[in-house]
This record gives sequence, structure tokens and C-alpha cells, in this order.
Amino acid sequence: MLRLVFILLGCLWSQGLYSAEAQNWYRSTSFYHIWLKSFAASHQQHEVGDIQGIIQRFDYLNDGKVNAGNDLEVDAILLSPFYLSARSSEDPLDNIHGYDVVDYYQVNPVFGDKADLKQLLDLAHSRGVKVLFDFVPAYTSIKHPWFINSANGGDKRDWYVWDASPSSQWQAAWGGGSWQDVWKAHGNSYFYSYFQSSEIADLNLHNPKVRQALEEVLKYWLDFGFDGARIDGAPYLIEDGPGKQADRPETFQILREYRAIADSYEQGKVLIAETWRPSEVVAKYFGSGHNQIHMGFDFDFAWQIPGAIKRGNDQGLRNLHQQQSQDYPPGYQTAAFLSNHDSYLSRPMTVYKGNANQALQAASLQLLSSATPFIFYGNELGMLGEHQPDAQLRGLFNWQDVEQQLALPNSLLNQYRHLLKVRREHPFISQASLHFLDTRSDKVFAYALATQQQALVVLINTNKTPRRAQLNMAQISSLTANQDYRLSPVLGEPSLKRREALAGAVSYQLEQLAGDSVTVLYFGKQQASLVAAYPGKVVAPTTALVPSAIALKSLYLRGDMNGWDGSLPMTLNENGQWQVRVKLQKGRYQYKFEVNGQPLWGRNWGDNRRNGIGDIDGENIRLRAANSGCYLFSFNPQNRQHMVEQQTECD
Repeated sequence: MLRLVFILLGCLWSQGLYSAEAQNWYRSTSFYHIWLKSFAASHQQHEVGDIQGIIQRFDYLNDGKVNAGNDLEVDAILLSPFYLSARSSEDPLDNIHGYDVVDYYQVNPVFGDKADLKQLLDLAHSRGVKVLFDFVPAYTSIKHPWFINSANGGDKRDWYVWDASPSSQWQAAWGGGSWQDVWKAHGNSYFYSYFQSSEIADLNLHNPKVRQALEEVLKYWLDFGFDGARIDGAPYLIEDGPGKQADRPETFQILREYRAIADSYEQGKVLIAETWRPSEVVAKYFGSGHNQIHMGFDFDFAWQIPGAIKRGNDQGLRNLHQQQSQDYPPGYQTAAFLSNHDSYLSRPMTVYKGNANQALQAASLQLLSSATPFIFYGNELGMLGEHQPDAQLRGLFNWQDVEQQLALPNSLLNQYRHLLKVRREHPFISQASLHFLDTRSDKVFAYALATQQQALVVLINTNKTPRRAQLNMAQISSLTANQDYRLSPVLGEPSLKRREALAGAVSYQLEQLAGDSVTVLYFGKQQASLVAAYPGKVVAPTTALVPSAIALKSLYLRGDMNGWDGSLPMTLNENGQWQVRVKLQKGRYQYKFEVNGQPLWGRNWGDNRRNGIGDIDGENIRLRAANSGCYLFSFNPQNRQHMVEQQTECD
């Protein structure tokens, strides 16, 4: 009987069920985060990205050949939400984000269908590329059949969070604001929306039936062939009252239930959570390190990088690493990103004001670490994008920029490819320990990723001019170094001068670290191969795509003068301007121009710079009415100019 048990276990092991490598593939993987609407369109007739567009452009991500093409050779991709959602316009200027889910089991026809998804998965898997989907368990659109049933008092009434008279003690889920930010009037009651939107309502995950329904969604898409999921809004799955709207004990129980589902697959399905919370709180999301999420997006790491590069000081990164090492459980894994689709950080080239060398330094901190990197589409090209309004982070990917940068040896894209190659050729770094090193050089910081047998050393020179630095390899406590070890360049070619033996290791003097540069060195018994020399001045020539908008058939003035309800239709005059006259009382107002006049917002224009030029999904336009009376609001769709003029009378 005992022999039979061992035979059975051996079979299971051979099938990968107990294989640590099969279950932990995500630790050594490089991800590419695709925003579906913006990445690649399969038809020139419309400019909205879709699933077939990804398939057609997959060679850019991974062409299936090792070191043989112009691809990034990423190992996995994360897709933005593809579900049927309330905003499904084919207008390329409409900000479809996909989180306003109407049907979890249907694909938004703007992006394709299930057959397209299956084709994408088959192609990716044939090239060894994993694919994750965006799982949205916290809320749905108010157009979801569940919500319609709930709002009408049906059998799903308690599937959402309702209150006829919410307490004024409520605030935003992350603090601040007022009760009206999260409670939205609907009929004779209010529904809760941590998303702070009157179009999106929170599901009541206290309800076992809701929990089961969401688990079925997760299982459906994992069974469909996806290799894992990003859990959107993980800290806000449960709310227990005012001030108890995040990080609740039942939230962690839900995550354990999701983890049990993921672990039931022998192929090693992976869960990564949006853990946008204070670093000391994030530790709770890993549980024991093996029973909740596999990975958490490291928002604090993303925030520390610009400060380190701009000041030439890595103390913030050191403090964060120490805090995570002390507080996080064994087995935790963070996901490193520089920016994403949310209003957290602007894209790197915007953060560094066009300095591609600094963008490269940021990329090296992201890609050359033991964390799992997630490259947000376009960052490798140097795409620009402000984090507020966050729609600017989701601009259209310009494929002509790819062709242009591949032809330039010193382009940012080619430097990303070099960094990814370094990561591939030194896979030990995914299991390495991190050691910050003293360089004895101002504004030059360094760290090592080391095992007992070898190390990769990364130096960042944030000075604009060349510098020298000293490396004492005895600082790497986990490395069992001996006199046969050598230091060899992997990226960059500084002059290396070996010094005296120190405590079983050696010290090196590095001369001529190029200004605004990244240097990567290998320390071990073997000589490493050089991937690339210093690129000099890194360039990132990019051209923002300006899509051709669908002709406007309507336009509405929406603002606090009419309760933001889209009840002020504008008229197109003979000069091509949309106009409407409105009676206003003396006071201050905010407004936008919007295309559909429905409760759910469509494409709209605000004004980010307050310069009289409309910006897609921009900030509210402000108006101070000095006198009560009639005001003419105008918008020109050709040049996006808008203006307000006081009139003597209204029609």
C-alpha cells in the first residue's frame, strides 16, 4: 500500500502538480501590461485596439525565437478588462476602461469575441508566453442585470450595498472626502461605490451567493485557458462601516478562497493583486506567504524610484527594502512597475521631463531585481502621459515609433531589450538576495543581486558627467566569494582595477562610469558576456497619435448648473460650433462638454491647462459668473476651443 502511495506521488510530481518550478514560474517572468483599447488595432478603418491587433503584433512581444529578432522576448502579458462593459463605443477618443462590467462572461464586441481570445491564448502558449486577465470582483456597472434586479427589489436586492440613509461619518475608502463620495442616490435609496462613481456599484461580498458567483467567474476564465488573474481593487472587497472600508478580515478570507481555486490547477495559476495601500498594510495581503496572493503590485517601490534617480540617493529604496524584509512573510513576491493605467504616477518620460537616460535608469531598477517586472505598454518607447487625468496614461501606441527606434542603437526601446536580455541570461536574480552597496562616490548608488555562488551588480550614475566608484565585494554577505571570482561587464564597459583581497572577497576601483548611465557587472568564477556598451545619450523619439474622431451627432453641456445629468443639449450652428444658452445665478460653476447626454458618460472634454482648449476626459472647466443672467456656452470640435459669453437675453 505504501509503495502504491509513493508511485502515485511520483506520477503527480512528473505531471507537475508538485513541481516548484511549475508553480513558481511567475518569479522569473517578465510581464507586458497591455491596454487593449490602445495597443494595436487590427483594422485601419477604426483605430480602437482589439484582440486581433495583439495577435497581429505578437512578434513584437515574443516571436518564439531566442535572441534572434527584434522582439522584447517577454514571458507573459496582462490584459486590461475585455468584458462587455457599459462604455463600448468604437470611437477611438472614448475612454473605455472596461471596469464598468455588464457581463463577466461576454467579450466586449469592440475588442472581439471568445474565439479571438482563444486564438490569442493558443498563440501565446505556443511561444511559451503566459496570459493573465483582469478580474473585477468588487463592483459592476449599474447596467449589469444583477444591479437592475437589485435596484428593482428582486431576489438579488442584497447582492449590492444599499442604505436608505447613509451616515455622514462615511468617507472615501482610502480616507478623506465625505459620505457623498461613496454613496450615490438611486431611486429612494443610496448604493455604495468605493469607486466614487454613480455609474459603478459595489457588490455585497458579505453575501455567500455573491461570493460564489464571483468565484465561478474566476474559474470560468482560468478554465478557458488564462494562466492567472490580476485582482482589481483587492483592498476594498469588503466594507464594514464608516472608517472600516479597506483591509477587512473578511477580505483576506476571500483572497484565501481565490488562492485555493488557483492552487487547484496543476499548471500553476497565479493571482496578483492591486495592493495600493501603505506598505506596512500590504504585508497582510500575502497571508502566510503561501495562502493568499502570489504577488502584489509594489506601489511604494514605483514611488521611490523617481526620488532616487532625481536626487542620486537610494536611501528611500533601502528603507523600503528593510521594511518589506522585516514585515512581509517568507515566500512573498512583489511586482515592480514604473507606471500603469491608474492615477498614481505619470509615465517615466513625463516624470523625467524627456530625459531618456533617466528613464533607462528607472527601467534598470525595475527589470534588474528579484521582483517580477510589469512593463506598461509604451514605456519602453518613452510614451508621454500625465497621471491626472489618468486617461492620458492610456494613449494610443504608435507602431511607427517601434520601427524608428529599432533602427537606432541608442534608442530607449533597444536599451529595454538589452535589460530584458540581461535578465534572461542571469535567471538566478529572481531567487537572489538584495544588497545595497556603498560606492564612495557622490550620487552614484549600487546594489547587488546575489546568491552564494554569483552576483549581478547594478550601478546608477545620476551625475551628468563620468564618475569613478569603488566596490568592496565583502559587502555582499550572502556571497561565498573566493580569489578565483572576477568582475566582468555586462552592460557598459568601465575600466576595472582589481584592488586588495578583503575578507575573502576583493575590492575594485571602477573608472569612467558614463554620465547619466547604468552599468551592470557580473561577479563569479566565469567571464560574463557583454550585452551592450554604454549607449551614450539615450533617445526616445515618439510621436503621439491623434486619432480621427467620429463625427459628432450630438453634444451636451453637463455641469453643476444642471446636476450633471446631461439635460442641456447643444445646437450646431452654421459656423460648425456647438452652442447652448443657459440662465445662471451669480456664482461659481464647473462643467464639461459630453456626447451622449445619458446617465453614463460618453466621450467628453474638460480643460486640463485652463487654456480654453478642450482635453479628452479632462478636468472640469471652471466658470465664475459675476452676474446673474444668460450665458452662451460654445465648443468648436475642430480646434477644441471653448468659451462662455454673457448674453443680454436667453431664447
